[in-house]
Amino acid sequence: MIHLHLDSAPETSVQPSDAHAVHDLMWAHAAPRHHLEHVRARVVPGGIGLVLFIGASAADEADSRAEDLMDGVRDSGVLAQYRISAG
Repeated sequence: MIHLHLDSAPETSVQPSDAHAVHDLMWAHAAPRHHLEHVRARVVPGGIGLVLFIGASAADEADSRAEDLMDGVRDSGVLAQYRISAG
């Protein structure tokens, strides 16, 4: 389980539709090598809370897979409006 926070600009009003779009973007960009099993994206104070459930035999392997996925999706669609930080 990888926790991330998508930080929004202070003047930005985060909408539930943004969280749904992030959820869909994760699935659209996930490849078999990411071993993505489940995604949770919810509006939280200051942005969107993102949890990625990634199949891996060790935490560092899951971190690497999540980083690879986020590198591929970072500037896509609604994600371009957010800064990604560890949750």
